[in-house]
This record gives sequence, structure tokens and C-alpha cells, in this order.
Amino acid sequence: MPGWTGRLCVLWCLLGAQFVSAQGGPPPPPTPLGPPPVPVENPLTEAKVQLGKVLFWEEQLSVTGTVACGTCHRPSAGGSDPRSAFVAAGSTHPGPDSVFGNADDIQGSAGVPVHNDDGQYSGHPQFGLNPQVGSRKSPPMLNAAYAPTLFWDGRAGGAFSDPLTGQLLIAQGGALENQAVAPLLNSVEMAPQGALVTDVAARIATARPLALATAIPQALLDWIAGRDYAALFAEAFGDPAISPARMALAMASYQRTLVTTQAPIDQFFAGQPGALTTLEQQGLQTFNALNCRGCHAGNRFTDDNFRYLGVRPVGEDLGRFEQTGNNPDRGAFRVPSLRNVAERAPYMHNGRFQTLAEVVDFYDRGGDFNAPNKDPRIVPLGLTAQQKTALVAFLGRPLSDPRVAPELPPFDRPTLYAESERVPQVSGTAVNGSGGQPPRLLALEPPLLGNANFTLGIDQGLGGAALTVVVHSSDPGLGSSIPTGDFANLSGALSGTGSGNGQLSLQLPLSGSDALLGQTLFARAYVQDPAAPNGLAISRLVSFTVFGQGNALFADDFE
Repeated sequence: MPGWTGRLCVLWCLLGAQFVSAQGGPPPPPTPLGPPPVPVENPLTEAKVQLGKVLFWEEQLSVTGTVACGTCHRPSAGGSDPRSAFVAAGSTHPGPDSVFGNADDIQGSAGVPVHNDDGQYSGHPQFGLNPQVGSRKSPPMLNAAYAPTLFWDGRAGGAFSDPLTGQLLIAQGGALENQAVAPLLNSVEMAPQGALVTDVAARIATARPLALATAIPQALLDWIAGRDYAALFAEAFGDPAISPARMALAMASYQRTLVTTQAPIDQFFAGQPGALTTLEQQGLQTFNALNCRGCHAGNRFTDDNFRYLGVRPVGEDLGRFEQTGNNPDRGAFRVPSLRNVAERAPYMHNGRFQTLAEVVDFYDRGGDFNAPNKDPRIVPLGLTAQQKTALVAFLGRPLSDPRVAPELPPFDRPTLYAESERVPQVSGTAVNGSGGQPPRLLALEPPLLGNANFTLGIDQGLGGAALTVVVHSSDPGLGSSIPTGDFANLSGALSGTGSGNGQLSLQLPLSGSDALLGQTLFARAYVQDPAAPNGLAISRLVSFTVFGQGNALFADDFE
């Protein structure tokens, strides 16, 4: 009597029998997902993995101290960005027409405001002083270690060279190392305009590891053991030099541990048909009968190729074509793995669909746009309601490693500053000025003790008007004159002209004594505006509490 593996093989072959090629029979059933390949030039070590984990969750790598790699790639969101699941201004890109609220809008990931090379915020035509939002949905970092190229357009290839010297460090299999460097220099995601690779290493050279994070996993905290970055790099690489190449090698090592090998589908592939319910097996049967596995192939459910599916018009985002220049690649994007797909809504490269049911409906109608290079498999399918229900069921629990959603090891992580209660809060009322709106006071950065350049942004005020930001130990209030703050009064003139067009950013030093630690400060912006009552337009109240460790290393300048 054949074992379960043999019976599974028969089942898998029967499900795919109608797609037998002229050259032979159907492919054998996949095996459970095994460990990913590791380039010989960057062997895994415990120290490199731990250092990579620290760096992956280190918000101090960003110019504002608000964005880590993990900000946009969280395990609980299937390795993608949970913020993209909300159709809100903070996660929406206006798309190629640069107009919000149209069909070409993109659900992306918020990064940093535009930064000039002097550290000042600069207004963006669409985002103003707010964090910019990327023009593609964040792809998952889970199981990225298996892919020969990375990013939606595959621009991170397998050959990795030292960003400083150009020396080839990894001949092939280094896509993870390549992708680790790119966001650190991207002025939308983490960096100021004109960022250099040397800036990235310098930014953390005097930083206390994970100084902005809380709830750091105990095993990681034990490994850090109060040491600085130089000591951590020394353990991982033999000497304390901090370089972009070493950062990439470490972060790639960590990402090679983030593989989802314990999903019910792995048990099923191992010969345990009871790992899937009857409905889920019906969904698998439909998945194979429709030849979904023609693209979502093997035990990772991807063939790592690029295809145009008709999600949006082919010319809106050229995708893979921008890397290859080949016409068949116009509008084509990477076929993503379906592992843990249920956790990473919204879907497609632009985050267009909010649910897996919407994705199934899209494929059932044969896509929404056409082009000569559209994949020929994208045609109307005529699915029944039962088939759709079964497909969604199969794409859910069977493909989800149960450790991922609750972020159990190795998917555990710190709590980031940007998702904590340490973020400055906005409250209270304001006084309107020209144009019937008040100025806005914006505080994004961590009020970390020792930060000499805690940035306050001001916009939506009268262009060219005089401005004072008052920082006080209590609410400075909505009075008829500009008060004197007991912590600071910062003055300047708003740029621009006309109602609501004025903006400026100012730096507030938080480099005082340890007595400042734990103190809550309150701030308002006062703009001299003749259209406002008493000639003063006043922002809402911003409050923040200084945190950190006294007499400790810190990143003393997030700009």
C-alpha cells in the first residue's frame, strides 16, 4: 500500500493532468520549503544574523529617525507594510497624474519628508512637509532569500559589489545584499537628497543600538549587552569598522533566516493530506486546474518572472522595462510568492485590491486593461461562487506559516518608535489665519535626549509672514500676543507667498542635561497674519516627552 507521499503525488498529478505538455507528463508535486541558498562569500554566522536584525529594525538609519527597514516590512503583515492597508493620505501616492483621489492612486509606504542637504525640510508638490509615499506597494521580505533578483522590477541583481570601492564581493546570489543598500540612499524612503553611502555608516557610528525601540526581544537584547555599534561589528566581522558593505552583508544574513517553512501546505507536501480541509483542497484543485501554478509555481508559489497582467494601463508604470529596455517587459512586475499572502493586503504592485476576493475577481474577469504584451493566461475564467470561495480559502491558512502573524521567533522584533506612544501628539484647537485655515506645526522625529536637531516643521501659514514657535512646560495658549516659552522661542520667516503657502522648518536642540529626561514639552506656532484675530494665526498644540538614556551614546543629528 503506497504511503501518503505516494498518494499525494498521484493526487497532484491528477489535478494537473490536463496540462501535460507534449514533451512529457505533469511536474512532480513540490517538496516542503527548505532552507534558502547562501552565497559562499557571505556565510551565515550567529553574530552577523544578530547584527543584521539590529540594523534591520534600526530607525536611526533614516535621516529623521523614524524609518527602519522593518517599518515597511513587518512580519505580521506578511513581510509587507500594514500601513498600506488603510486608504488614507498617509499611505497614498497620487499616481502618475499627481492628483489624489483618482483611479491611478497607489497604496504605498510612507518614508521621510523631502530633506535639503542642509537638513531642512523642503515642501513636496504633492506631500508638502509630510512624509513622502512610495510609488509602489512594499513587496514582502519573507522568503526574499530565495529570489535571484529583488524589487518589483528586479533591479537588485545577484552580483554584489562594495558600494564604496566597487570591489566585487559576491559573484552571484547577492540580491539580498543589493536590496539592503538601496533604501538607505533613497530620498523618499530614508535619506536626504544627495545622500552618500558614507553618510549611512556615519549616522550610526555614535548611535546607541536600537535607542529608539522598545520591547526588544530578550535574546537580541542579551546579544547587544549594552555595547556600541563598533563592538557589534567587531564581533560579526573581526574588527570594529562600520561600512555600508558590512551593513548589507549583515542585514542579508538576517533576512536569510526569515523563511516560512512551517505552513500547512508544507505538511501537505510532506504527505499529510489532512493538513488541508476539504474546502482548502478544493481551492488547491481549482488553483491547479486554472493553471495558476503556471506563474505561482513550486513550493514558493512563484517562478520569479515578470509579467504584465492588466492591473493598470501598461504605460503608467513601465516596471521591468525600465531595467531591460525590452518591449515585452513594459508594465511587467515580479510574480510574488503566495506564501503568507493573506497577511499582506493590499495586493498588486500598486496596492489596488484590498482583499483576496477582489484579486480572484480580477483574474476571473481577465484583468482590466489590455496591451500586446499582456500575459496570454489572463483571460476571463467564468468561475463559480463556490470556486472563488475555495480559492480564497486555499490562499489563506494553508499558505500561512502560523509563526508569522503573532511574530514568533525568528519573526520576533522590537517595537518601533514610529508605532509607539513616544511620537509627538497633536491636540486642541487653533486660530485661523488667511484663507480660513490655521498654520500647522508638524513634529515627526524622536524627541531623544541628545538630539541637537529635533526638527519642527511649519506649513499652511501665510507666505512671507513672521513666525515664532513657542516651546513651554505647559500649553502656551491661544492668547492675543506671543508668549515667552520657558524652554525655547524659535523665530523665522515662512517661505512662499499667499494664503496657506508659507512653510519653514526649525531645529530645537534637546541636548541639555539629564534633567530634561522624561520632561513633557508643549509647542505652538504663532504666525503674524493680519487676517487673524489679534493679528496672530496659531497652530494646534504639539506635545512630546523627551526620552532616552542619560550619559549614553546617541545619534546627535538626525539630519
